[in-house]
Amino acid sequence: MSLSLSLSAALSGLSLTARGTQLVADNIANAQTEGYGVRALTQAARVTGLEGSGVMSTGITRDVDPMLLADLRHAKALKSQDDVLSDFWTRIESVFGMPDEPGGLTNLINALEVSLQHAATQPDSDALLHKVGQAATDIARSFVTLNDTLQVQRDTADSGIANDVGALNQSLLAIADLNDKIQKQTLLGGTPESLMDARQRLINDVSSIVSIREIPRNDGRVMVMGRDGSILVDRTAAQFGFVRTQAPGPGDTIGNGALSHVTLNGRNLHSENALFSAGRLGALLEIRDTAAPTVQNQLDTRAQDLITRFSQPDLDPSLAPGAFGLFSKAYMSGLPADITGSAGQIRLNPMADPGSGGAVWRLRHGLGLSVEPFGMTLDNSLLSKMLGALNKPSPLPAGTHAAKPAAAHASDALSMIAAKRLAQDQRGAVNMARVSALEDAFAARGVDTDTELSKLLVLEQAYAANARVIATVDAMWRSLLEIR
Repeated sequence: MSLSLSLSAALSGLSLTARGTQLVADNIANAQTEGYGVRALTQAARVTGLEGSGVMSTGITRDVDPMLLADLRHAKALKSQDDVLSDFWTRIESVFGMPDEPGGLTNLINALEVSLQHAATQPDSDALLHKVGQAATDIARSFVTLNDTLQVQRDTADSGIANDVGALNQSLLAIADLNDKIQKQTLLGGTPESLMDARQRLINDVSSIVSIREIPRNDGRVMVMGRDGSILVDRTAAQFGFVRTQAPGPGDTIGNGALSHVTLNGRNLHSENALFSAGRLGALLEIRDTAAPTVQNQLDTRAQDLITRFSQPDLDPSLAPGAFGLFSKAYMSGLPADITGSAGQIRLNPMADPGSGGAVWRLRHGLGLSVEPFGMTLDNSLLSKMLGALNKPSPLPAGTHAAKPAAAHASDALSMIAAKRLAQDQRGAVNMARVSALEDAFAARGVDTDTELSKLLVLEQAYAANARVIATVDAMWRSLLEIR
């Protein structure tokens, strides 16, 4: 080998070790960077003619396990869905209250029972009648609070859907743009690894919203496909659509056109679509379209049950047919057949509410009377009938439940909510454990600083050796030049 080829080989070694040192430095610096794929330099012998002439880089590899990454994304998408649903059920259960918790709906119904018992023993006591009115008011306020909480949850879900759809569209466009840039870099022999890191982070973001798969394509591109088979990104990006509904009401549904579908390229996507089987968007749709309406129906039937119990014709003879008894509905004069929204409308009958121009003596004598009867303050018949109506086993207005007292119906609703919350927490715990295990496995494939530092020692030795070769060749050239 000539001295010039020796010098060329040593210089190629210096160049390669310098590039390798840069990659090691990048790896160590990005040890905690999300979406970073460990870089490694590949090399091969350089041949000029029939002789070796040093070493050359054949490229940079980016170490990412696609199967492990796909499993981790799906597990995180399920966890994201669990977090949203668990928060919903926990919040509803908290507002509903436990049976023995002051302020809980069941506890308040029991308090009404106690106040009616006391008032029936001393019907001439206006103070005890006031307590009956206050207990009924507390029940009505509890229903209204629960109803308002549900409407806030549905509105928040609808707003979250709009935000996620906007984020999806932005991310998909960015992924398509990065696909083009990565392809160009790959074809031109560039280094698109940093662009691949950025694309991986964007795909991670998309997978937390909807359930997807990533499929490798030629020249460094990827195709992002939904679990339903829809192509979200290939050479171009798909377009999601959604129309925000401000403050949806109890009766607003997709079926009656009050709420919007999520669309994909103009096509309606139903909430059962596999695209929503994991991720935050599916959870938000479930809250808006299924979970919250289910709880709303539970509340409405129980509010209507309470109103109906005290509006029976044989309970208070002073009432006209169809008139309200102890409880009424806001802005209504008679009992409607439609129960939708009853939980937000239930009130203490204004005729028994001093704050609304009524009088508590009507709880003793009759809610339909305009003048208090003289000398009948010890008559407890109406109060006793009210107590009996509260505890009478009756079916709910929907007719799908067994006949039970009002407090038992409230307990059944709480049991349903608690069961949903518990089941969701159990699913969340399982998915949390799976995410933790997959994150540990993924981290093990990440940057190992000990390994990188050992590579650095090898590179240092290789650099010194190549530098020594250059110094030796230089000395040999000087010796030749000094010959006279």
